[in-house]
Amino acid sequence: MTLFAAQEERILQLNALDEIQKSALQHTESIQNQCMKWHDLYVRDKSFKQGDWALLYDYRYKDNLGKLQTRWLGPYEIVETFPNGVVRLPTIDHVRIKLLVNSHRLRLYCKPLSKDDFLRQFSTAPHAEIPAATDDALAVTTPS
Repeated sequence: MTLFAAQEERILQLNALDEIQKSALQHTESIQNQCMKWHDLYVRDKSFKQGDWALLYDYRYKDNLGKLQTRWLGPYEIVETFPNGVVRLPTIDHVRIKLLVNSHRLRLYCKPLSKDDFLRQFSTAPHAEIPAATDDALAVTTPS
């Protein structure tokens, strides 16, 4: 092989390498776009406001997945929210510094209803009429 033929072969190899790199970059970009679309489709935005109740995720149990261990602390009443997604929670003694937490570590907590609230909720709901049982419906037919 002559020197000129070797140089041409090397230039062709470098051009092929550039083509491979371009196609790999395009493939990576398309995969990242697909992942971003999937993420935006299935991830819900959490929004908390002052006065809401939330549970705080405890990272201590991240690796030790015990069957009956709870991973959520609280509930805490949200004291303040910030535009960047940070939430201020009260500490136990309510006097020391307030606890700042990323909202991704929180889950909205719905307080359980008391018995009075439960009855009040169903007393205001429209009732469905239940037909009264008749003797004909309760009678057992015997085969003849």
